[in-house]
Amino acid sequence: MLRNTDLFNAIDETWPAHTLTKLEDWIIREGCGGGQRVSATSGSGDIVAAEKAMIALGQNKLFMVQDQQIALDAELASRGYVFKDPVDLLVGDAKVLADGFHPKLDAIFAKFPMPILAEIWAKGGIGSARLNVMERVVCDKAFIMGRIGDRAAAAAFIAASNGICMAHAVEVLTNKRRQGIAERMMRAAAWWGLQQGAETLCVLAAQANKNAQRLYRKMGMETAGQYHYRVKI
Repeated sequence: MLRNTDLFNAIDETWPAHTLTKLEDWIIREGCGGGQRVSATSGSGDIVAAEKAMIALGQNKLFMVQDQQIALDAELASRGYVFKDPVDLLVGDAKVLADGFHPKLDAIFAKFPMPILAEIWAKGGIGSARLNVMERVVCDKAFIMGRIGDRAAAAAFIAASNGICMAHAVEVLTNKRRQGIAERMMRAAAWWGLQQGAETLCVLAAQANKNAQRLYRKMGMETAGQYHYRVKI
């Protein structure tokens, strides 16, 4: 049975912070510009101690709060932390999702990020700091280029950890959207995951991203967990 902790462990393995430090029951992440997910502190304990650790790293006071951490969320709110960016952990059966995928037709897999992928990501605001996150991954990983005809149309990064394939940084060129490429990218991720022994595909979808939410749920993926951030403005 897939546990909530399995998913969050897979996130840390497949989208790692520059450093992870244990402080009591907190995990302090150093992100080096790689975004909120690799910079947020998670867990529980003395909030002041966690704040001091984040300040020492030169980072904003930022906590990742899982959906079941009701008491922590209330305490952070009482201290003036603002609710930000709720995210769903959506999962699906990789075998079901990969059905009908044609590896020689629908996508190109690479061990390293091709220049065209970096170009696609850059257009979506995914820059060098997040490419560094991908480079840090030590578990099985791959880069996907999606095509429409003979033209590059989409990019994604995938990695597998403990039976879970995570799809990250799924980006489709603006003029290539609504042509089914995003769905094919997810099916490609599921197919690749199966080759690594991963029976579950997971993607993180911001609740505000209605198009992504609609697509993933249409494909049969379901919510297996949630988190949001609390940030001190």
